[in-house]
Amino acid sequence: MEKLNSQERIFEIIIHLHKNHFLGLANKELATLVGTSEANICRDLGIFQNYQWIERGLAGKWRLSPAFGKIAGEIMKSYKEAKLLLSKDEERYASAMQ
Repeated sequence: MEKLNSQERIFEIIIHLHKNHFLGLANKELATLVGTSEANICRDLGIFQNYQWIERGLAGKWRLSPAFGKIAGEIMKSYKEAKLLLSKDEERYASAMQ
């Protein structure tokens, strides 16, 4: 595996935590999966903790937090709002054409 820079590691960590959400992953497991040192993983997970994007699961291993999951919910909410506004705008134009 090609050596990843710190930004690429962050994305790889997200992918692996997502794939292993229920059981979670330990630092050593993440380091192996990402192909980096445990020190790098520790440093990277510290960033995730600062943003409250990870938490310890039932087995004490890392997993993505509800705060991270909230991002998808916010995106869906904005799409619903945009669709509603577009629908209202479409109705206005449709009624003006009659």
